[in-house]
Amino acid sequence: GPGSGDVCFHCNRVIEGDVVSALNKAWCVNCFACSTCNTKLTLKNKFVEFDMKPVCKKCYEKFPLELKKRLKKLAETLGRK
Repeated sequence: GPGSGDVCFHCNRVIEGDVVSALNKAWCVNCFACSTCNTKLTLKNKFVEFDMKPVCKKCYEKFPLELKKRLKKLAETLGRK
């Protein structure tokens, strides 16, 4: 049928129209936004995964240094596979 019936990770509705595939999940275009400031994101934006949700670069920069260090370590671990 039309589309593959992807369900949005954020709103849990079947996605009509474009699907944003990010962080191994599917999102409505309107739902794919920074989980901190709700700025709409596209895959062209730089974003960081935090708590399984996207965080825009600006919000990420405001994270405490310790948290950024931890996330960086985590990203490196995940990147090794």
